[in-house]
Amino acid sequence: MSLSKIHEIAATLENEYVRKWKSEGNAVVGHACIAMPKEMAEAGKILPFRLRGAGNADTSTADSYLSRYNCSLCRSCLELVLNGSYDFLDGFVRVRGCDHWMGTFDEIAHARKPEFMHYLKVPHLVNEDTLEFFAGEIKRLKEAFEDRFGVEISEDEIVRYAKVQDKINEKMREFYRLRFRKPNFYGSDAIAVMVARESLPSDIFFPLLDSAMAEKRKVDYRAKVLLAGSPLDEIELVRKIEEMGALIVAETTCFGGGAFWNMVEYDGSDVYEFLARKYLENLKICARMFGEYAYRKNFIKSMAEEAEVDGVILQHNKFCDLFGIENAKLRMDLEKEGIPTLVLEKEYASTADIGRIKTRVQAFIERMER
Repeated sequence: MSLSKIHEIAATLENEYVRKWKSEGNAVVGHACIAMPKEMAEAGKILPFRLRGAGNADTSTADSYLSRYNCSLCRSCLELVLNGSYDFLDGFVRVRGCDHWMGTFDEIAHARKPEFMHYLKVPHLVNEDTLEFFAGEIKRLKEAFEDRFGVEISEDEIVRYAKVQDKINEKMREFYRLRFRKPNFYGSDAIAVMVARESLPSDIFFPLLDSAMAEKRKVDYRAKVLLAGSPLDEIELVRKIEEMGALIVAETTCFGGGAFWNMVEYDGSDVYEFLARKYLENLKICARMFGEYAYRKNFIKSMAEEAEVDGVILQHNKFCDLFGIENAKLRMDLEKEGIPTLVLEKEYASTADIGRIKTRVQAFIERMER
């Protein structure tokens, strides 16, 4: 029952495997961006653990640090840091994903004063100069890990873990294709898989995924939908959408296919240059990257075509400047291409939003069924 195990892991923060990892003397570092080079961290026995809101809608303490005009996902994560839910982390790696996340990390540094807080500077453009710069930033992160945690991170170990990540990415693409034309899994299962991946050592995650893929489900639906937009780890929200008949068969979000679908495999080149290219070029799926709107639109279109979806849901949290603006343009462009598209603005994990969302999704399903 690996699929149920994956859902159990996705419903917790400090899962049993994280506790075992730490009991063996290894470190766990929190981050909030798919630009984090996983293989470099694991090569030093450092588990990169992606921050998530874990369905927490209570931001009462975080609201005294971040205003209510900040993204509710960021406020939920900050709340969990402040109330001790993330005390198992040994430090943080911050990335300028957006100004909301930078403010969140500022407040974590101010309120919790973690012993390790490293700023991984990720460019907003992809070109020869920025790739060279980012390769240097990855080296700086490696040195920071070595200094703080007393480890040695060899290039051979980075390469070994790069090949492990290649294997996982290929298996993830295989899993996704089981959801496309004749779906065997729910979208809520896929989000749980991605959350588990961001919470587990690679050698634990891969066999769990492999076993879960054998547990094909019988799924019922009225329409097949692709989910795009800002980061979304809300398994319960996806489940409620699917209960209405809108089956999520693909995602281009960074908690979905955007995290791995277009990632290049290790090619034997300089390992730091490879990591810079792998992660920065893949980050073009995020609205933080300048001049890559066409790339993101074409990614949504190509996955929508391969999955043979009936429509696209573009979602974002309220006050999300990046995806809120981009989703408005995407909706117009996708509709011109003949793809029914719904834009959903929401608050993270808010039960007050559910009725409104259900009404809009129901109307969208009826439109796709015509």
